Amino acid sequence: MFEILPGRGLVLPLGAGTLTFGMAERDAQWAVATLCDVREAWVCGLEWSFGATYQGLDLLVGGVRAGGLGTVHLERATGLPDAPAAVPVVLDGVDVLGYPQEEVLEALEALEGQLRCPEVKLWPSDPPGRYPAAVHLSAGAAR
Repeated sequence: MFEILPGRGLVLPLGAGTLTFGMAERDAQWAVATLCDVREAWVCGLEWSFGATYQGLDLLVGGVRAGGLGTVHLERATGLPDAPAAVPVVLDGVDVLGYPQEEVLEALEALEGQLRCPEVKLWPSDPPGRYPAAVHLSAGAAR
């Protein structure tokens, strides 16, 4: 299970560690590499980035040398999201890629303040009625 920590980072599955905003590239790569293969990536506006795929989810991680890790993006690796992700991605007890997007939004609205976290963004699928396609985390105010 991935666990989203708004403003702080992302806990990786199987005790692989935590991607904490501000951490160095090498430390972030090491944590992800204990879980799956890491590959180089390029993202405009970032000084470093890398990607990995774990159980059907693409993970993209990046940052800048002076500020460290600043962005984490989890996205379904294939096809239209018409079923739960193989591994839960949890925000405050809600599996954000495990239920249809309307149900996820309803559950998050019931949790006071969660939808007001600008550092956590859900990417809806198209057409509506499917499962969310991705979740993006940024350091936000943590920097």
